Amino acid sequence: MATPLPLDRVTALALDPGAKVVVHGLVTTSIDGSAFDPAMQWDGLAGAAAAPRPGGLFDLAAGGLRLVEQHPERHEYVLAATGVPGAACAAAGASSPCLVPRLATLAHERLRTGSELAATLTGDVELDGAIAPPPPPVVTDGQARALGAGGALVLLALAAWLVLAWMRRRARTEMGRVLAAARVALRALHRDPTLDAVRRQVRAMVDRASTLEAARRACLRRLAGIDRAALERKRDAHARSNAPEAADALAWLTAECAEAERLESDLASSVLGLQRIESALRVVALRVREHRGTRARSGPSDPVDLAAEELRLRDEALHEADRAIAP
Repeated sequence: MATPLPLDRVTALALDPGAKVVVHGLVTTSIDGSAFDPAMQWDGLAGAAAAPRPGGLFDLAAGGLRLVEQHPERHEYVLAATGVPGAACAAAGASSPCLVPRLATLAHERLRTGSELAATLTGDVELDGAIAPPPPPVVTDGQARALGAGGALVLLALAAWLVLAWMRRRARTEMGRVLAAARVALRALHRDPTLDAVRRQVRAMVDRASTLEAARRACLRRLAGIDRAALERKRDAHARSNAPEAADALAWLTAECAEAERLESDLASSVLGLQRIESALRVVALRVREHRGTRARSGPSDPVDLAAEELRLRDEALHEADRAIAP
């Protein structure tokens, strides 16, 4: 099977000793009309009758290859490995033998860059043979340990971020706010043995909230599959229809609309129930707080009042002393 060959990078070949491959094809540049096949080129400026000359698309020697057969008239060439490792293959990190493109050289001859020349080419070049798979990357033991540790840290960070994002998103839901309020209430209750019954009711409220949350989710799933606007349009159409079966269909459409309304009502009721429980849990935490009912004055022995009285008595004593020594 023919495989298209890239012209912008080295292609390693899976070529056993003594085996051969065939490359064929032709590309033409719009810059000057020149044409190139794997081993030859035709100068367009010299006219259609110009003879081919060496200097095609690939540097065979640099890739450890040699020509076994050539058929320039049909742009087909049979290649075999020389047995000598190709210097350009090693420089590109590819195994030998390989096909080394000459695109940069051909571009420089036309005062262009390789990418500029590639953009002007039409046609293709193909390989009848196997392309070698890319060599596996060489990783040292130290690099492997570092990569393993780095990968584990990345996975842990990603998992932590996902958990945190999930917790934040859940905390913003009705059920998430209920759970947060329940935690605050239980912390406020846990030191007072006389509030054991209230603690049980807090846990019962959380259980009830879980039931309401399940109902809320179920209602949302059911409502997602109902198009209320489409139902109303159908119902209006059947109400205006004179067909014999229209009345029966209208009755069932009306029943479906009623069930959809009931679903919406149940959804609203479950949300209100969750909000009610959340508020009740916050009230529990506030009502059992230690300093509930604090007043500005502490009663007959209020230190502020006592200090004021002491200052008044001192002032009176000083005034009496002043009058006693006056002439």
